[in-house]
Amino acid sequence: MEQFQGVISRAGEKKLLPQEEILWADGAEKEGSMTGERVLERNEVAIEFGAQSRNESFARMVAAAYAAQLNPTLEEISDIKTAVSEAVTNAVIHGYNGQNGTVRMKLALEESEVQIEVTDYGAGMENVLLAMEPMYTTRADMERSGMGFAFMEAFMDELEVYSAPQRGTVVRMRKRIAPTAREE
Repeated sequence: MEQFQGVISRAGEKKLLPQEEILWADGAEKEGSMTGERVLERNEVAIEFGAQSRNESFARMVAAAYAAQLNPTLEEISDIKTAVSEAVTNAVIHGYNGQNGTVRMKLALEESEVQIEVTDYGAGMENVLLAMEPMYTTRADMERSGMGFAFMEAFMDELEVYSAPQRGTVVRMRKRIAPTAREE
């Protein structure tokens, strides 16, 4: 079985996680299935959609509408939409390479923070740290810029990426929403 890799990025500082700290989507253990079902907790929503580029805009709008519960600024909404766009595009382009597949997006609110998880069950990555380097791409033939993870890092407060070859990839992002004058 391929080794799982996990990387966490906070404020642009990347850290490779030890194997014992790696959890997959929905809290499934690293040796477990990524497709296990569980009951949604907290204020969560989960959607699945086909791995097609045209669904990227749908994912962006769902994330923006969901985050609106926290009364974010237009800039915060734009940041969330951009990060979701990059995560979903990576799943479609790199995870499935134009083949049929499923992308799962889970959103949760916790106090003043929105949490977004984008999962694919496709190709996965052998070297997550390398894949997160700016300008790195496996699809130069498609004129991909290799800036997806860099944008996710820039627009979100925290980014976690978990992946294993032929098992898929999980991207977890967090963004704190600043309280507005009305809420203070």
